Order: sequence, then C-alpha cells, then structure tokens
Amino acid sequence: MSTNHFPIYSSNRRKGDRGVTFVRSIVEDQYEWIFRPTHVEDDFGIDGYFDIIGTDNSVTGKYLGVQIKTGESYFKNQTSTGWKYTGEHKHLNYFLNCDFPILIIIVDLGQQQAYWAEFDINKTDKIGLGWSLTIPKENILDISAKESIRELAGDVIDYMSQIEYQWEVNRKIKDSSLVLLNVSKAEIENGDVSGFVELLERLTINDDMIKKARGKISFLIDGYNYDLREVYEIPEIRSWVKKVIPVFKYWGYFLNMNFNIQRLAGLRVLHVCSVDLYVKSTNDIKREKYIEYNKEQSVEFMKQLFHWLNEFTEKYKLSENVNKDQSAQIAKVLFDYDMH
Repeated sequence: MSTNHFPIYSSNRRKGDRGVTFVRSIVEDQYEWIFRPTHVEDDFGIDGYFDIIGTDNSVTGKYLGVQIKTGESYFKNQTSTGWKYTGEHKHLNYFLNCDFPILIIIVDLGQQQAYWAEFDINKTDKIGLGWSLTIPKENILDISAKESIRELAGDVIDYMSQIEYQWEVNRKIKDSSLVLLNVSKAEIENGDVSGFVELLERLTINDDMIKKARGKISFLIDGYNYDLREVYEIPEIRSWVKKVIPVFKYWGYFLNMNFNIQRLAGLRVLHVCSVDLYVKSTNDIKREKYIEYNKEQSVEFMKQLFHWLNEFTEKYKLSENVNKDQSAQIAKVLFDYDMH
C-alpha cells in the first residue's frame, strides 16, 4: 500500500516512544508513582513528569520533569564514569526556568536499561554550540534509585495543622471585640515592623475579614515598664513609629478608637511619637508633664490618615458612610483630649 498520502510513523519516533514506555513501566510498576507523558505537540524539552505517590497512596503534589533519550547514539560518548549527554542551549534556558527538578534519562533498549542524572547547571560544561552533562553508569533507573529520586523532589509537608491554626486566628479576629497586640522591646530596637506587614495581609484576605476587623485593632508597646521616660520621649520608639506608620497605612480603618484604650495605645501613640513635642510645664509633686505638640505636623498627620482611609475605602468598595464615620473618630481621638 502506498504511503505517499499518509502521515509517517518514523523509526526515530517509534524508538523514542518505546523509550518513554520503558521508563513509564519502571515508574508505574516498580515505583508505584504516576507517569504523566507530555503530548508531542507540547514537548519543548520535557517528555513527561513523575508524580510522587506517598507510602499511604497519597498524591503528594511533588513531581519531577524528565527528558528521555533513546538509542545507541546516546551511549557512544563514554567517559570513565558514565556517558556524556549533550544538549541544546534552548533546552538549557528552559530547564533553568523550570521550578521543579529535572532528570535526564538515556535508555538502552537492547540492554533494557535506563540511566539517569539530575540536571544541575553546576555540573554542565560548554561543548561546541551546546552543553554537556555526565550521566553516571551507577545511576541505573530501577527500584534502588527510587528513594534518591524522591529526595530530589523535596520533603512532603502536611500543611493542615498550619492551615487550621491560620483559620483559627482569622476566626478569633472576626469574633473578638478587640485585638490587642504587644509590640516587644526587641521589635522596637531592631526596627522590626514585619508583624504589621503580616497583620495587614491577614486583615485584607477577603471582604468578610475586612468588614469584621474594622475598628478592632490596637497595640501596646511592651518592655519599657521600668523606664521613667514617657513613650514619646524614647528615641527608639519614635523611630519605630515613624517606620511603621507608612507600612501599615490603614490605621484609620482598623484601629480601635475607644477613648480609654487610645489614651495608652494605638492612634495616640502613633500621633505623639511622630510629631514634635514641647514640654510646657511640669508638676514635680504629681510627677505630671504638660506638653504641647506641633499643630501643623498634627494636621498633616491627620490628613495622611484621611488620605489612606480614602484609598482603602475606594480600593475595597466600602460605603461613604463608613468613610465618614471613621474620619469623625480619627478627628475626635486626635484633637478632643488633653495630653497630660
């Protein structure tokens, strides 16, 4: 029968498919993993994937990519320890951009053996217009290699306990009337504001959290109980406050504006530690200090809070009434109290 009018299944294609089938049989029958072949039209250098299956038959999510080469030609360039595999630069770039381990496998159908090496750029050499990698003779693809290959994919982690903890923290934030954070002396002295970066990420995970976390957050600065200076007199605290203010930004929405709380924490601390203060008079008997703060800086501080509040309510499509209510509370906390 004439083949002039039909696609041709070439000998090279047949050989390549047989090599893939051979590797697949080892992975599925000996390793009891899943082999996912790459369709020919999607083959850009990866012929398939090994999906790692746990001892309890769990699909772990860990996998490796494999490039499979079959035939005598891949065993001609022999070294003292194995065979020198040569590849093209286009595959080198492709492999380096993959975020999973890659195995190079060569198959000897006559001997019914396959050999493997992890693609490691540090073990390659430039050769002509391409690159080379030695595939060791001792790296036989059989059951003895299973554990070594599994380790290349990385440890399998059961994240459920971590997830349950995260969900529980989120639930407590939503259900609590107040979330009071302690900022440690170590955080202050190290200028560490990462806790507030993480807090903002948590408070904005979804619309429900944003709605329920409104006005619930406050914080206290801990570790200075025996320091005779006021909070606003301690340079390290003032420096930390100036650093954390633009990092968290949305104080006007999330901070609790309760007057009794704010006398000691939260927005009041941010305010008095970020503007210039002047001692007006002292009362040595009552150990009281009467101070006044820079009015212009305070107005700018409030304007910045309003700006961030506007930004937040627009970004998350919150109502104008929410914006107005929070703005009124900010103004009351900042200017409707005596600083002494």
